[in-house]
Amino acid sequence: MAEHQIKLTNENLHLINGTYENNERMSPPYLDYFWGSYLKNKEFKVVSKKVFQEKNPYVVTLKVVNKKKVNATVKIKGSILKTYTIRGRVKNGYFEQNRKMYILPALLINEYHSSKFRIGLLEDHKLITDFRKIEFGTVYFFKPYENSTSYYNLPHNSIAD
Repeated sequence: MAEHQIKLTNENLHLINGTYENNERMSPPYLDYFWGSYLKNKEFKVVSKKVFQEKNPYVVTLKVVNKKKVNATVKIKGSILKTYTIRGRVKNGYFEQNRKMYILPALLINEYHSSKFRIGLLEDHKLITDFRKIEFGTVYFFKPYENSTSYYNLPHNSIAD
């Protein structure tokens, strides 16, 4: 657990309800996976244009449904970009998303992907997120590749709704 972190439990999970500004300074560079969801190509183009070119931050609103589900809504300049449900459970003081994993065996390419996302809460009402991705594979006639990414304890400021 991070320093000054509130240990989340099934009873106090509702404390993460709120709207948070994404930490642009330390976020993954490609935004292919953020806040527990993948971006589709169309969504990625909107985020690229509005967030990076026009310098508009995006905000994420979290609402706990029950001890295994948290609804997330991503907004940019008041417009909803995406709404989805993060499925997981409370573990080690965090709300931890169920592992997302796939294996792609094929004739010309083989790929393995595994990722996990966690949400924690600090005493100053900032949210922290952790993300870890392991991805590797081979493409025949080309060399093997490995793409392992980890982003730990990224703080996100709480904002008024």
